[in-house]
Amino acid sequence: MSENEQNIEVSIIMPSYNKYPLNLFSLYSLENQTFDHSKMEVIFIDDASTDQTQEELQSYRPPFHYRYIRNEQNLGRAKVRNLGIQSSRGKILIFLDAEMLCEPDFVRNHYMGHQENEKSILTGIMHSENIITCIYPENRTSILPKIVSKKSKKLKRRLKKYDPSGHSPFPILKKSDIPNQSYKDWIVRGESWYQNITQRYGQDLTGFQFPWMAFLTGNVSISKNFIVEAGLFDEEFIKYGYEDWELGYRLYKLGGQFFARDNLATYHQEHSIGENKRMEAIENFALFLSKHPDIDVMILGLELARITDLYTMNKILYEYKRLTQNRAFKNFQVRFAAILEAINLMLQIDVRHISILKAAGYGTAEKEKLAKNFKRMKSTGDYPNLCGLINDLFKN
Repeated sequence: MSENEQNIEVSIIMPSYNKYPLNLFSLYSLENQTFDHSKMEVIFIDDASTDQTQEELQSYRPPFHYRYIRNEQNLGRAKVRNLGIQSSRGKILIFLDAEMLCEPDFVRNHYMGHQENEKSILTGIMHSENIITCIYPENRTSILPKIVSKKSKKLKRRLKKYDPSGHSPFPILKKSDIPNQSYKDWIVRGESWYQNITQRYGQDLTGFQFPWMAFLTGNVSISKNFIVEAGLFDEEFIKYGYEDWELGYRLYKLGGQFFARDNLATYHQEHSIGENKRMEAIENFALFLSKHPDIDVMILGLELARITDLYTMNKILYEYKRLTQNRAFKNFQVRFAAILEAINLMLQIDVRHISILKAAGYGTAEKEKLAKNFKRMKSTGDYPNLCGLINDLFKN
């Protein structure tokens, strides 16, 4: 290993599965970083792609340190990121989705954010925007109306060469567009749940009871020492979802501090999503819960089962934590845990017509005890959202 390689400060871990040419555009945006190229590396992991990724990116030669790793079999989200961690040489790790375009100060800002606190976890995904850089045959119907509505003359010129009967991806973006960021004219406006979090709780996530939700591997950084201390990604998570939050929760319990910074924003290149991932996510949530049977995790079932929204759930958890300081409500804590367990079990079998209280094993006597708890809690006026939830459960 050369002296130059020993001085690597930042490792960018970029897994990719069938994301060509979006992944190449993402790499081009990293070529324009203000951070010293000799002190950064990109570990690009091709997770058994069947498109042009191997053909085009295996021989890619950027100005920064670059390692192309090819998996002959698809390892999945947790394993592939662990492979990146184990291959990395930087003190700071940035996990970046293969379809993200980065601002020129992206790497520098991530790096500077870790200089004072080794347990900082920084994300920019909560400030990200969506853009369209390529038309795929499978998503032309949904993408074309968004593109046609744009007033960019450059975009309109390029669309003249588009053949809607073609069977290959049609890239709109060119490498020359990236240094001057002219692609910003193609931003597709829209709201996401994580953008709303920063609007409500700020960049420091003050008052947000689930800060570990900021551990979203599309754009997040952490010190290598800290993630190794936490134990890397849990490779039992094979299907879609929750492998990042499960690690984020472990980091949270180890004292991790989460920050959502707008100077780390990226631009997500739209692509087809594929089949519905909801049931896979529910299965992985059950795995998450089996590893962390805590109220902080159990309560996520309220939003997943569409009983309440994220912001009300946040208030409910805040009120519950206050309630645990009151010894008069010890019995309610046990009952509330039983209710959450029932909701999460019902998610697995998707039997929505069954009464939640009945599923929790509440007969007449238990319901009466819960009603007494509810009446006392309501009389204090301190737990309006928690009481609102219990009231709804009695009604339904």
